[in-house]
Amino acid sequence: MTPSFSNYADNWETERYELLNTRVCDLQFNFQDTLLNRCIQKLYSELSAKKIQYRPRYYFTCGGDEWGCTDRVPIIGIPFHLADSRLTRIEREMGYTSYDKSDLIPLLRHEAGHAINYAYELFRTAEWEEIFGSFERTYPANFKFKFNPHSRNYVKSQGEPRYYAQAHPDEDFAETFAVWLTPRSNWRTVYENWPAIRKLEYVERVMRRLRHKKPPIQAGPLDQPYHSKTYKLIEYYGENIDDFKDNALGLYDEELRRIFPVMPNGVDHRILAKDLIRTNRRFLVETIAGWTGAREKVVAPVIIKFYSRSRDLGLYLPQEEESFRLASLTALGTTVVMNYLHTGRYIAD
Repeated sequence: MTPSFSNYADNWETERYELLNTRVCDLQFNFQDTLLNRCIQKLYSELSAKKIQYRPRYYFTCGGDEWGCTDRVPIIGIPFHLADSRLTRIEREMGYTSYDKSDLIPLLRHEAGHAINYAYELFRTAEWEEIFGSFERTYPANFKFKFNPHSRNYVKSQGEPRYYAQAHPDEDFAETFAVWLTPRSNWRTVYENWPAIRKLEYVERVMRRLRHKKPPIQAGPLDQPYHSKTYKLIEYYGENIDDFKDNALGLYDEELRRIFPVMPNGVDHRILAKDLIRTNRRFLVETIAGWTGAREKVVAPVIIKFYSRSRDLGLYLPQEEESFRLASLTALGTTVVMNYLHTGRYIAD
């Protein structure tokens, strides 16, 4: 039975190995399919429900605190690994923090509060300072702040750390904004007899006033954006790439480019390397299996990998050299499979 390209999907070990070998700045995100994207759209719908036209911008960070707005810059910094489900999976497998919807939504509401505070420079007004305190107050070292769990001067934090509103006036405003924004929070009833109701009423009053106004501040320096990081993802985690080789098919871009070197523009009678592989996939699988003694299910994923990389790289070959290039490709496939049979790895050490 001829193996179909749809029968063999790239395994996770291969995909993970490739990602870990990629420079952080070169990562390509599949953002549309992420939980984060859905949560951001929910945040925007909540702002819309409050008739707030302003939509805080966001960017992806790598290093440092990751979550948060740079001081007085109304752009939300979000950990880069949340921008792609594959990176989220790697983060989880590495044993780091994982987020679900109940984590992301409160975080986004809180950071939206910061962004709005900075965009409209509310913290500069006498009213804001009178209600929340001085914006210039020093943050507690390492955010280890004393709090009163029974205080009614602050709203209840929706996420961790608890009592975060008590850390600083800026955090007090962001937490208050988050409660005000939350659908069905019923804040007027919940906080009716609390001094914190005054802060919520302030947010309600100011947001009504700013609904249709464009913010004076919309940009500023970003803190460690992912596209500024030239090290590989494996270096970010401080791990050894050799520990992720088992069962990974690897990248053979350099070898494939030698077999299918770049052709000058204007060369006639050229064909796509991927089409050569697709047309001869049965020959490649049977020949390599015969030479190596490997089972076809061991060989087929290698040929699929050659196909996908040749396709993604847009490799060509002169039509009259099909036989020569096919022989070279067979030799490469044989080397890869033999390495697998001897070491249990498709990738040579």
